[in-house]
Amino acid sequence: MDFIRDSVYPEITLKSQNYSIRPVIPMSDPKSTKTNHQRRTERREVHSRPTGVNQSRPSRSLLNQKLQRIHQRTRSHPKVLQELITDQWENNFRPQWFITLLWNDLPTRSGTVISHSKHFRNVFLTSLLNQPLKKLPEPPFRPHLVFFHERKSVIIRGREITAFHTHVHLGALPEPLNHLWYLDHLIHKKVSRRVQKLLKTTTEGNRGVVIKPWVWDHHAFYNLKDYYSYQRQQDPDLVLDYQNSDLVF
Repeated sequence: MDFIRDSVYPEITLKSQNYSIRPVIPMSDPKSTKTNHQRRTERREVHSRPTGVNQSRPSRSLLNQKLQRIHQRTRSHPKVLQELITDQWENNFRPQWFITLLWNDLPTRSGTVISHSKHFRNVFLTSLLNQPLKKLPEPPFRPHLVFFHERKSVIIRGREITAFHTHVHLGALPEPLNHLWYLDHLIHKKVSRRVQKLLKTTTEGNRGVVIKPWVWDHHAFYNLKDYYSYQRQQDPDLVLDYQNSDLVF
């Protein structure tokens, strides 16, 4: 049976505010909602993968040709990856928020940090949209997310290890929710309690979650630096998490 939702966003009330935010208008019309629902029937809750990944668009062949020319000319994987990321920011979506996530188990394996990020992504979207995972809309009817994983040396119990943390490039939320205080409230009050491996500390210099407005000059290619630092220790494109990201090629 077809139905029309009043909103894809829940109403929230903050103790620090004297008002509540009413649910906003749906991001898609009924026909689009129905189409998206049919397209989502094969998704699974634990290891959901964005169906927007690797969808083709008319310019795909032109992008492929451009990437091939760059690789043939430079033999540089970082330059190819930079062009691919540029294409996402210019032709797919422009992020509005840059979020850093620290994990309390200090993962050293790529499979572990990718799994943590899948769980965070699922909890974040279901909390934001107030919908079960199998009924989530796809971009552009929800914000895009692109995940990168970065390594950093840490000392634990007198031993140095190289552990992963995660950066999320998040698209804009519809007004009136596209604000730092709302993201902070959503992640710390709703998402964090359901993501066991997310570091819960809020002390300066060791915050489990840091949210900043996305700035092109600082964040567009922020994660490419990790390739140069660990190119001999991991797959060269591992910094970009293809499994959890809303990429369009």
